[in-house]
Amino acid sequence: MIAGGIDGCKAGWLLIWKDQQGYQYALLDRIDDLERFAKSAAQFFIDIPIGLSSETFHRSIEVKLRKELKSRSATIFNAPCRAAVYEVDKNKAKELNKRILGKSLSEQTLNIKDKILETDRYIITSKSASIQLLESHPEICFKYLNQGQILMSKKSQKEGVKQRLDLLSQLDPEVKILYERILTETKRNQVKRDDILDALCLCLANQIGLKTQTHFITDENQVDAQGIPVKLAYAKLDIGYDGIFPQFSS
Repeated sequence: MIAGGIDGCKAGWLLIWKDQQGYQYALLDRIDDLERFAKSAAQFFIDIPIGLSSETFHRSIEVKLRKELKSRSATIFNAPCRAAVYEVDKNKAKELNKRILGKSLSEQTLNIKDKILETDRYIITSKSASIQLLESHPEICFKYLNQGQILMSKKSQKEGVKQRLDLLSQLDPEVKILYERILTETKRNQVKRDDILDALCLCLANQIGLKTQTHFITDENQVDAQGIPVKLAYAKLDIGYDGIFPQFSS
């Protein structure tokens, strides 16, 4: 099975995966372009909400996710309800969300609303049985790849970039090569450094989860009105980990 990670970026989506030829990457205009790259069974960790609130179902997993990240909880934002996601007019979307969930929408959420829509529509309508998208979150994955310790540095700063790249490179040295390659082959107004780090982290966590165990964070509200599970995927390493896992490099 192909294991990959997906993060949104200005260009659309940054897809990173590892197959028998090693690490690969692609920029997708839309999420349904995945099917051009995943010709066989594939599982992708993606940094986007999956499973949305409605009149009859309220997604509440964000409360649990914020507790996971404590002082870094600002990296978790409230997912909009499905009606707001499908509303083209931003002001009407904010009104819908306030009526259904009691909260308006932040600019951050509005900026990724179209990507949430793409993903939701793809999951509901896709005929592909071989592609599985699992909601994940880079900072939660970084935490559990760091033996459960939250990374307090910010990816917008050099220290944060270095800390995360060093952590991923300890697990698989090929990661740094791909990071530098993507930096060289893309422009920063299309793909930022933190987009690359996030997609790499999701890809590596996905690989580790497939080879050991994929863990999920859930709460009491587990299935939305469309029958889509609400759960966040991650992988974790044993506390005794002190070196490279050779099997993750092949």
